[in-house]
Amino acid sequence: MDQTRLVFILHGQRCPRSLPNRLLEKFGQCFQVDIHITTSAVSAEEMALAAVSQGCDFLIAVGGDGTIHEVINGVMRAPAAARERVAVGALPFGTGNDFVRSLGVSDSVEQLDGLIRAGQVRRIDLGRLTLAAGQEGERVVWFGNIASLGISSAIVEQVKRLPRWLPASVAFYWSIVLTLLRYRPRRMRLLLENGEVISGDFISLCVANGRYFGSGLGIAPMARLDDGLLEVVMIANAGSWDFVRFLPTLRKAQPVLDERVRYLSVRSLSIEGQACPLEVDGELAGHAPARIEVVPQALRCLSALGPQSVEH
Repeated sequence: MDQTRLVFILHGQRCPRSLPNRLLEKFGQCFQVDIHITTSAVSAEEMALAAVSQGCDFLIAVGGDGTIHEVINGVMRAPAAARERVAVGALPFGTGNDFVRSLGVSDSVEQLDGLIRAGQVRRIDLGRLTLAAGQEGERVVWFGNIASLGISSAIVEQVKRLPRWLPASVAFYWSIVLTLLRYRPRRMRLLLENGEVISGDFISLCVANGRYFGSGLGIAPMARLDDGLLEVVMIANAGSWDFVRFLPTLRKAQPVLDERVRYLSVRSLSIEGQACPLEVDGELAGHAPARIEVVPQALRCLSALGPQSVEH
């Protein structure tokens, strides 16, 4: 019988230098192990596509939310039959590690080993974001966690301007403070699957598959990775300092009890807006207009939590 094949894709700047040898020592005796180290912002996607197309059993993203995002997009470009064989896992070593919170996994190599040996694979939904790309036609971006517009995108832009040596929590919270000082709500228009149209000025608009963004803010407390739905969170025309008041509740992943905050569950929606950049899993992806839909059970994923688990 063929030996189980593990492929690790490591973020070239975020992962400890000793980690490749540690992974080989831990897994090399029982599994066929391949280790790839990224050299550019898009290389993880290409590496993931090649690994899945060539037939790996477990594909582990080692880095932050951006690395996992790239790996997911590479997997989803592979043939459907190849995707059915592979299970995607994560070792979080990045600036933001929000997606893994909804999977119950940590940066423990021992935990990863246990999940692989126990075959703790869970099917999760993915979001599919479709952007207009001018003469090139439509562009599709997959996401496991959250797509958002508004202040969240501005915060991501600010984070990327800060020194990379800053700890993740410091970088995010300092970016929040800087962005709050100058951000103003943006006009947006939503078309829901039932035909309802929602227009208004929003400080934040999130379409969530997972619960957390911004280094641990529970923006979508009702979101589940495998319920066939996306949670829409709208914070309408609130001032920046109102957003500060919401932060303690967001850190607890609890619903914000304020008339300016609205929660919806949808399978698809379209979004329009002027000067509204989109961030997807912590990465800037483009601008509205965009269409977003859920694709149920799209990805096999290593998880320490069972279906419909409630994470705290």
